[in-house]
Amino acid sequence: MQQLFRRDADETDRLIALSDGVIAIAITLLVLEITVPTVPAGSSLSILPELVMEQWDEFVGYVLSFLIIGLYWMLHRHVFVHIEQHDRGLLWLNLLFLLMVAFVPYGTSLFTTYPNQFGISVYAGVLALTGLSLALLWNYASRQDLLEEGLTSRIVLVQEARFLASPLVFILSIAVAAVDPTLAVLTWGLLLPINAMLQSRLVDSLEQASQQPQ
Repeated sequence: MQQLFRRDADETDRLIALSDGVIAIAITLLVLEITVPTVPAGSSLSILPELVMEQWDEFVGYVLSFLIIGLYWMLHRHVFVHIEQHDRGLLWLNLLFLLMVAFVPYGTSLFTTYPNQFGISVYAGVLALTGLSLALLWNYASRQDLLEEGLTSRIVLVQEARFLASPLVFILSIAVAAVDPTLAVLTWGLLLPINAMLQSRLVDSLEQASQQPQ
């Protein structure tokens, strides 16, 4: 019985496969939310390009959510690169992350339909909770000694900062949306330099750890 439990704890392939599948479906649902415009009865098809251009907000929402879900997928991958085994708590936390990922298409649709303070706040809230669930997953794995051996405390902290950076930016945008919704959307641009900086620090930390004598 103990050997069976150990095999179950060591098996992470199915967990990763489920996660990849849910993320892929969420990304696919994003494009399904983009509606094909209907030409009014009696109107010429020549107005179709104009109708498509009026959907710019839907296209922006699609691209933005695609990139953010892609970012969370990459961060999720970085989590399980370092996880050697799992327990019941980790399984539930991973399901919580997938629950939030699957909700992103709804948040995107609400944002593109109502790009006001409420729509932006709900959308940013969904993305913030998604990122926080991933940060919680990493924190739990590190506290429960589920990570591979050899990871320094600096690597663990830099990774945790990476997982917290994106949700903190979205939480900031919720506060900004109360003053200026347009400026709130622009704050999402902070994701690029912040993640690039933390990625650089992570690479440096990994290189330093690899150079240390075993």
